[in-house]
Amino acid sequence: MKNFIFASILFALLLTVNAAPFQKLNKRALNFGPCYPDVDSLDINVRPDPPESEKLASFYVSGNLTKNDIIDGITILLIQYADFLGNPIPDASYYRHFTDSFKAGTPFYISESDLLIPELPDSYQLLVKVGDDADNSVLFACAFVIVGGRSEISKVFDFL
Repeated sequence: MKNFIFASILFALLLTVNAAPFQKLNKRALNFGPCYPDVDSLDINVRPDPPESEKLASFYVSGNLTKNDIIDGITILLIQYADFLGNPIPDASYYRHFTDSFKAGTPFYISESDLLIPELPDSYQLLVKVGDDADNSVLFACAFVIVGGRSEISKVFDFL
């Protein structure tokens, strides 16, 4: 009888552990990397990490630009999502003008809180960049990460 009770408890425990969602237990922190070798990189902190579809997230961005000044009202922070191949996800970009100016060589910090994350595919790219709103081709700094896919198969996307 004792063996039967022990086996039943062990079986119930095994079923419970096996039913736990593996995805939730296997989360990895995002490791942002530079977009291009000749562009300054950014330090990105995201909460929750990684962002979850259709939930709120906060982004904390800092860095130290070596070539360009951040100008109040002109320089923007852009947060963009793209599919695994680098095609931008429609209606999935956020931008904000800086409200302070920073000279090149001066550390800066900006945050964006309570952003509603769009519905995301299983594998996607996340790009955070700082650039000039007046001239969309001027990129000051950027960082990107691939979430849920193999990072060696990446296409750095260029838009804005």
